[in-house]
Amino acid sequence: MRIKKISKNELIKQVRDLGNRLNRKPKKRDNNYLYFNSRKIFGSWNNLMKSAGYKVRYYQYIRHVKLNEDFAYFLGLVITDGHIVHNKITKKYQTAIYTSYPEEKDMILELIKGLFNYKAGITPRMCGFSKKPNYEIRIASKNLTSILINDFNIPAGAKSLIVDLPKKIISSSTKIKMAFLRGVIDGDGSITSSQIKISSGSEKFLISLKELLKSLTISSGELYKRKDTKTVEFKIPVRANIEKLKEIYNINKWVYLRKKEQIGNI
Repeated sequence: MRIKKISKNELIKQVRDLGNRLNRKPKKRDNNYLYFNSRKIFGSWNNLMKSAGYKVRYYQYIRHVKLNEDFAYFLGLVITDGHIVHNKITKKYQTAIYTSYPEEKDMILELIKGLFNYKAGITPRMCGFSKKPNYEIRIASKNLTSILINDFNIPAGAKSLIVDLPKKIISSSTKIKMAFLRGVIDGDGSITSSQIKISSGSEKFLISLKELLKSLTISSGELYKRKDTKTVEFKIPVRANIEKLKEIYNINKWVYLRKKEQIGNI
């Protein structure tokens, strides 16, 4: 028996009629005939859905990562200003980075696109009494969370007290170490004319970070435990390390410009 050909407009009408009967957006399994013709005429089911006026979510995949300077900078941001969700029960897998500055939000989105060819989701959230939104920039990828946890030892969930510096960064090239450090300072460094203060709830992270600084011939002060916040911190004297710091910030793309300007003005 010969199958009657169907036009694009008729296919769109039929999928809309199906949606009205179901009182929801149709799915592939609801009608094999429509699914077959969607691929034949529109190239995919999602293309048909979009043509019929439905919102479509295109799935994006991150299959592998390469440890280069860009990814090292990304790791620095994730460790200091990020959060990982890897929940097998709810099947939620997400890597998020946070910032309150629109220009930094745009830069992070561009960084993620360049690293993974991935269009990240973004949600502005109002926090406390601040009039500025805090932007949550999200990557929904199980593979990426697995790589961050297993290959770079960044814990999922509440990580501030237990995180450590990834061993792969410690054994990497000078340029990768510098890019990672720039990410850490951008995410969590407090810069004044005399010092850069870095704080963390994880003492072992700061101990490892001091060793990283030493390998880059950057001097730093002793660890100091704050009783009021129960955090640990140390300070990098700026003037003693200014040439190396300016070398680290001698970049125009993946950097928080306000931090670069603070370094440049010293």
